[in-house]
Amino acid sequence: MQDVVKSENNGGNKRVRRRNMSLYYGLVLFIVLIMFAVLSVTVFFNVENIIVNGSSIYTAEEIVAASGIQGGDNMIRRSMGSVEKQITDSLVYIEEAKITRRLPSSLEIEVTPSKETACMDNNGDGCWIVSQSGKILTFSETADDSLPFYLGAEPAEGMMEGVRFASADEDKTEVIYELMNHSSSEFGSKVTEYDVTDRLNITCIYENRINVIIGVIANLDYKYRLAEEIISTKIAPDAEGRLRLLDRSGQFLSNADLEQIEETYEFNIQTSVSTETENPDPNAETSVSASGSEASDTTKLNFE
Repeated sequence: MQDVVKSENNGGNKRVRRRNMSLYYGLVLFIVLIMFAVLSVTVFFNVENIIVNGSSIYTAEEIVAASGIQGGDNMIRRSMGSVEKQITDSLVYIEEAKITRRLPSSLEIEVTPSKETACMDNNGDGCWIVSQSGKILTFSETADDSLPFYLGAEPAEGMMEGVRFASADEDKTEVIYELMNHSSSEFGSKVTEYDVTDRLNITCIYENRINVIIGVIANLDYKYRLAEEIISTKIAPDAEGRLRLLDRSGQFLSNADLEQIEETYEFNIQTSVSTETENPDPNAETSVSASGSEASDTTKLNFE
């Protein structure tokens, strides 16, 4: 009986010793981790090398200077996100900066240059040149013919280099960025000018020869595909005129047709005025054709 009791006591002592050892090792590990954390932000992982990758109009030295990082700075304590933003804010022609820690002592900065993408009309007084993301790169007294021009962009107050372009009309801002998001499509890449003066009746100029009436911004993907198909398959390569996009079709009028319509309209107006002058009788009846007979089958092409 005494041997059994002695065996149970030994087992209990072993469990106590194991528990004490676990606590001891846990405490040691905790202390080591604390010491490592303290050393990592004081002694270890300090910047010794900075590597700059990516093409840019700025030198590596200018990019490093814009980052604000200096040799000996601790890599753990610095927020790389804030450093990236500092670079893009300071250097207008850098669209994006990505910083990677290369432990134990190196940082790698990867930069993406800003590309001039569009000109935003500044209420008829020059224009703001912006990147694909809308970042304002510079102000120009004249528009760049190689970039699509956004007539009627109506800039909000406070526009300056480095900020994201915004219109005074928030809804128009959304329209502008929706159009820019489609600038690389087959149709969008050939547009030379947008008129967003009326955001509910958007028009654009295709290859400097066809005025395309888009209307509202809804279903832009479909409208672009429809317009490209009509222009490439139904309209002569050198034709100039106006294409009105309908629900499932389009209507094209050449410049000659549009001029004829305008002349007919002016003639009808003058005839009406002349008739009223010669016959002041208010009960007299006169007849004027509607809008210059634009519906004439000889002056339009309907595509379905």
